[in-house]
Amino acid sequence: MENEKIEKENKKTGKKSKKKVITTIIIIVVLILLIVGGFVFYHANQIGKLVSEVNKMLNIEMVDAEGNAIENPLDMEIKTTGSYAIVERTLKDYVNEVVTETQKLSNAFNEEEIVKLASIDTIEEDGPDFINSKEKIAELRETVNSYVEKMDELANENYIYARIDDKDVSEYYKELYRNLATDKETNASLEQSIDELKSAQEEASSVLDGLESIFDFLSENKNEWEIQEGQIVFMTDSAYEEYTNLISALEIM
Repeated sequence: MENEKIEKENKKTGKKSKKKVITTIIIIVVLILLIVGGFVFYHANQIGKLVSEVNKMLNIEMVDAEGNAIENPLDMEIKTTGSYAIVERTLKDYVNEVVTETQKLSNAFNEEEIVKLASIDTIEEDGPDFINSKEKIAELRETVNSYVEKMDELANENYIYARIDDKDVSEYYKELYRNLATDKETNASLEQSIDELKSAQEEASSVLDGLESIFDFLSENKNEWEIQEGQIVFMTDSAYEEYTNLISALEIM
């Protein structure tokens, strides 16, 4: 009887121990699921915020319809945390550099500047040597060339990727940056944009060359013209014809 009682007690203890072990395992599993769930939610949430910010950056407007720079077009506030914030900051710093360079060009080179250079007022005020006008042309040419050179550098994939290389984040975050910064479609668009930009550079250079030719002609033939009642008047038909051809060539550009 005594042995049977002991055996029953052992069975009860065994059941209790087994139940305790199972309960402990369930608690551990639940905790692990909660931790993993929190981990997954955090990363999904952060990536979602990053993608949202990237989409905003893709749609920013740097200049208005008149070609004037829009003040602070890029939201530089960091919406993510931890290493994701480093990725976001690196992306925004890069895009902000593109915006800043583009707005420099917009501020320096616009249609109004060109029209002003070719105006009668400028010819009267700065002629017959056109020192200031020629300096302005040189500045505009340097601005355009520097901008194209800088954009060519900024659009280079190696330059874009290098922005994250010195950051104190793991390879996962560096790869995330690379994937968000460029893809095949983006690279193709960048190459096309740079080609179009270089074509625009050639057109701008032609316009500036045309203006410079006009000022050179007027300087070299300073005794062949004068300003009368807001109009440029030439003393000879040949000088007038040459000037008209230069103006016509400028208008075609």
